[in-house]
Amino acid sequence: MQKRITITVILAIFSIAIMNLSCSRETRMSALVVTGQNNHHWQRSSVALKQILEKSGIFTVDMSISPATGQDMSGFIVDFSPYDVVVLDYTGDDWPEETRNNFVNYVQNGGGVVVYHAANNAFPDWPEYNEIIGLGGWGGRNENAGPYVYIQDGEVVEDNSPGRGGSHGRPHEFVVEAFNPSHPVLEGLPERWMHTEDELYSELRGPAKNMEVLAYAYADEKFGGTGRNEPLLMTITYGNGRVFHTVLGHAGIGDRFFPAMESAGFVVTAQRGAEWAATGKVTQAVPASFPTETQSLRWEFYEDIYSDITPVVERMKKYETGKSNDSFNIFRKLIAENLDDRNKMDEYHNIIRDLLKSRNSTLECKRILLTEFSWIADDSYLDIYKKLKNNRRLSDEAQYALELIGK
Repeated sequence: MQKRITITVILAIFSIAIMNLSCSRETRMSALVVTGQNNHHWQRSSVALKQILEKSGIFTVDMSISPATGQDMSGFIVDFSPYDVVVLDYTGDDWPEETRNNFVNYVQNGGGVVVYHAANNAFPDWPEYNEIIGLGGWGGRNENAGPYVYIQDGEVVEDNSPGRGGSHGRPHEFVVEAFNPSHPVLEGLPERWMHTEDELYSELRGPAKNMEVLAYAYADEKFGGTGRNEPLLMTITYGNGRVFHTVLGHAGIGDRFFPAMESAGFVVTAQRGAEWAATGKVTQAVPASFPTETQSLRWEFYEDIYSDITPVVERMKKYETGKSNDSFNIFRKLIAENLDDRNKMDEYHNIIRDLLKSRNSTLECKRILLTEFSWIADDSYLDIYKKLKNNRRLSDEAQYALELIGK
């Protein structure tokens, strides 16, 4: 079998996310989480967002994971059109022009969008994107990006003063206050509730066209804040599209994690905001448990999937052709980020070897591991590959893996 692929080519393939549509659109709406680069811990946030949306009971979720920062982005072509809502968990290198055009057309034609936390840092020089998100921060934004927007004396203020776009003080708990409690996203929820420790984004500025502030919080100066009421939840219309923008939910940076994505207030408003963006209405019941004005609350159904890789491995083991392969995408990124960590790599090698040996792993799982993960293999895989070569349904893939390690 003549299959010779260099490590460079394999790494290029490795870094491009593969999207698969779920076949359950008949019963649930479809969502796409776009991620892969961020100045925050996207590996954690993207998995949490998937869990949050799926546990609403109304969405199936795919992931589109970009190449790593600084890598070739030309192959990152995303078709947004099959999805009811697109969740942006991305801050990084520019998308290819085709993907940018696909995104703008998707929103103009009625697609739903959720802008999550640091996604409003992205693409400061892309005018359409900035109209779609309403307000943004960092990335060199200043008065040329548009006015500051904040709440003062019960009114929305657009302030054209010069200055930076984007800041936050020290993470802390703060009270979220509804500005438009009758909006479908907030209707029935308490008008004031305590949010768990989080970054309180401030000094956001942008076009703010067709934008409505739903909720805000006071950025207390004792925590390094602005001393203003800063918008936290917003909606924007762009063409026929609906956009829900939440600045809540800091997932952490590096090895530092924050509990903000576990907050019941963040989760419930994200679920309701995603449904509103997709349909223009909210059918979800008001939860029985929700934070009070004085007490924050952890969402009772939250599972820390990222810190426990077991659920990811279980999904890999059960993979069937045509199903979402987001678990392999997550595993690829974990490997890419821990190539220099011997303990982590030993763990990942053990996972791959166990899956290849297991009678409970699907053939499709083993095919992917043989063809897409054998670039990290060493001689410890040799006996496994030789045994799989005797399986007529996996012989070609096993031969390819053997050739790749020079055997």
